[in-house]
Amino acid sequence: MFNESNLFWFGCLLWLGSTALVLSFVGSKSKDKSDLSTSLQAAADADKIEQLQQQCQRLRTELQQQSNQLSADFRDAIFEQLQPLLTNFPTARQMVEARPDLLAKNLVSLFTPLENLLHSWGYEPIGKPWEQLPYNPQLHQPDVEDMVEGELVYIRFVGYRDGERIVYPAKVSRNLPGGVILNRGD
Repeated sequence: MFNESNLFWFGCLLWLGSTALVLSFVGSKSKDKSDLSTSLQAAADADKIEQLQQQCQRLRTELQQQSNQLSADFRDAIFEQLQPLLTNFPTARQMVEARPDLLAKNLVSLFTPLENLLHSWGYEPIGKPWEQLPYNPQLHQPDVEDMVEGELVYIRFVGYRDGERIVYPAKVSRNLPGGVILNRGD
């Protein structure tokens, strides 16, 4: 994706290339021509240079407009997917502040747009909260340095992957947060 710096340098490169082409054309002309033909050629060359500079400026402007449009389209697409969450979150916050006893399960559905966005991007969660599994340093970020591969750990915070690429490793711990007791149906 082009940013302003790339657009600027692309425009400069285009202008320099055009100028070099014109100058090489001008330099290759024979020195033996009469003053009149030299003056006419110089005027024509100056006109060509001006036209190339105008074309370069027009291309810079077009690239900047395209970059701005792509950025706006990207923001609009993301906003559209997050709109339900962004619209409901301030109300949910106010509800929690007004009613601290409100059950969290009543708010969980507000996060569906985030799940849908991650799914549309192809991101997959790494683990489930409080899931116990063997520690894998490729997928997990431990909360202590002495964790060894294969040791049973708990997922404290899920991570995300995009195919084989780890976007964000799952945060793991040997213990669950204080006061958490899992009902395993034993």
